[in-house]
Amino acid sequence: MTSTPETVLWTMLTGVDAARNHIRGAAVESGFRATSCDEDRINIEVPFSLRKRRRAVRLTATLRPSVRGADVAWTADQGPLKHEHLASIEETLPEGVMDYHGLEDAALRAGLSLGGRTELRAVVRVLARDETVRAIGRGHLNETAGYVVLTTSRLLVIEASGLGSRTVLDAPHGSIEAVSLGKRITGETLRVVLPPGPIVISRLGHGEGHGIVKTYREEEKERARFVPSSAGHRLAPGPRSP
Repeated sequence: MTSTPETVLWTMLTGVDAARNHIRGAAVESGFRATSCDEDRINIEVPFSLRKRRRAVRLTATLRPSVRGADVAWTADQGPLKHEHLASIEETLPEGVMDYHGLEDAALRAGLSLGGRTELRAVVRVLARDETVRAIGRGHLNETAGYVVLTTSRLLVIEASGLGSRTVLDAPHGSIEAVSLGKRITGETLRVVLPPGPIVISRLGHGEGHGIVKTYREEEKERARFVPSSAGHRLAPGPRSP
């Protein structure tokens, strides 16, 4: 999933009709109103609330079929899109209808608890549609605490501060010269060598750094299999003339 200040994209693991029904039901359960819908669009009215210090706003979800199920593009009629409104709807959806790009499985392999869907969304909102999480940990880059996320295309450090989290490291696989694992009293460390120089991610939980390094090296070997060898393009020598 990717996002901009004007649009947030979800991927749902159902068809468009089921996705629309799930969104409508979750919005109503969250105290909002589903005012109108058609084949590819549903409008959600968020009512004014003095107690919650919430102004009235209308959200629009535009749905399109996708390979995985349905893509949902969220926009707001006026002003920036409030992530807390979407979080309220998402928290109320049935389990298993949202696509979290393999994040839940990666966290399970690492023995890492991400909490609720707010934490999942903090990571997923920065991923591309075709990007899958392969390994994850929680550590520090300098003094910034964040999720350390290895995807099929990048190594990310995402500040762990809720829905407004920022990406403090975005290193495509091709920019990484080496990755190594270290251990300190405070936890595991990753040393990542990049063209500007090495960085150290510290205070990872037991096994989290190991899982990231192991998975990265496996991915590196897999990528190397598809790099054509120069020897493969050489012509075999022909028979000698008598």
